[in-house]
Amino acid sequence: MATPAAGVTISWDSVAFQEVVELKFTHGAGLPISREGTPFAVDMGSIDISCLGTANISVANYGKRRTFQIAGHGFAFTHKAIWEKVNVEKKTNDVERYVVTLKFAPS
Repeated sequence: MATPAAGVTISWDSVAFQEVVELKFTHGAGLPISREGTPFAVDMGSIDISCLGTANISVANYGKRRTFQIAGHGFAFTHKAIWEKVNVEKKTNDVERYVVTLKFAPS
């Protein structure tokens, strides 16, 4: 059965992104490796959030590690993530889009 995307809340640092139009995330991008018996991964995955609103859009967030959360329609996911970058996309006769990229971090 298909999972509806409408009504899902996506937040970082307890602030919900506004007017989210697209979400892409990959958890587990790199294979786990081990050092002295402790497993870890160099690349744990990334998150791309495309939105029309400016909540959370600040250069002051760069490099900060906070809690990323998705909730709604019976789906819940929480993990630590680091703010990597934001892209602002503008097209003539269209609305501005903000694409935020986060990287998964160890919990």
